Amino acid sequence: MKHITQRSAFAAVAAAAALLLAGCGAVSGGSAESTSPSGGLRTVHTVTYVNPAPFYPAFTDVAKCLTAEAKKNGWKTVNVGTSGSAVDNQGAIDLISQAIANKTDALVVFPTIPELFAPVIKQARAAGIYVVAQNAGDPSDGQQTQVGTDAHQLGEIIAEGLGAKHPDAQVGVLSGSASTTPHVQEIKGFEDYAKAHFPKMKVVDSEYDNGDATKAPDAFSNMLTAHPEITTLFPIEGTDVAAAITAVKERNLASTVTVVANDLTDDHRAAIENGTLFGVGEQGWCEAGTKSVDAIKSLSEGKKLPDFIATKSIFYSADNLPAK
Repeated sequence: MKHITQRSAFAAVAAAAALLLAGCGAVSGGSAESTSPSGGLRTVHTVTYVNPAPFYPAFTDVAKCLTAEAKKNGWKTVNVGTSGSAVDNQGAIDLISQAIANKTDALVVFPTIPELFAPVIKQARAAGIYVVAQNAGDPSDGQQTQVGTDAHQLGEIIAEGLGAKHPDAQVGVLSGSASTTPHVQEIKGFEDYAKAHFPKMKVVDSEYDNGDATKAPDAFSNMLTAHPEITTLFPIEGTDVAAAITAVKERNLASTVTVVANDLTDDHRAAIENGTLFGVGEQGWCEAGTKSVDAIKSLSEGKKLPDFIATKSIFYSADNLPAK
């Protein structure tokens, strides 16, 4: 794969999208047409978006842009989400089941652990509902396409951006779980790029919080205690970034430990500007919402889609922050 640095070609970015939940795979294959129970193409009136973590602003960006794009087609959108401060897979599955019962015409969902979501997605497909996944899953699980981040490339551009100033970084990673496919791929992308371009850069510890941000403070504290050689913390889930920044501050390590993360939220922008966050891999969440609607429109017209539709990712640091 050809790599282009942000400095050499700002607009030529890796295909992307989250981390908190992030994507997978190269574009390949083609999905079957979606049919209604009567055998014809289903006319879309309502699209239901199941937000996996309403407390995280990036997913609100998806909802806003999805809603705006759906409105152009004259479609109604129903935005639902789980409650609490952690990713609730069963709660999301229950919301999908309710949307099926409510006879939605299309679903946009995050199957963060594909095997858990496969039964309900297949149930939706059996009912003639179009299903577009974001950042996870596989066609074998029933979804018709995936829109979002190429997580491996997202990991690569973060390693590239970090390595531009910290080529010897010793990195501690906190992600969702070993079963969260996009997180696994993002870490691999980071390690693959580091190995090829910054041989002294290493992931020295990798821990999990199972999507529960309340576990992040202890995880980072333990990580820094067990590995005093760490010079970079890498919280893959955006909800864990504040805990990483706090852990560095509380140990007076700001001069020796940097933080990199995903997503250019308002909070993350402020942290980059004040120097407590080195940089982020922005995944293109608004684009993910727009492209999900475009995918549903294509399906409703009987068009075949690739298994994966990538959004764009860019590494932002203080050197190239875009204007608000």
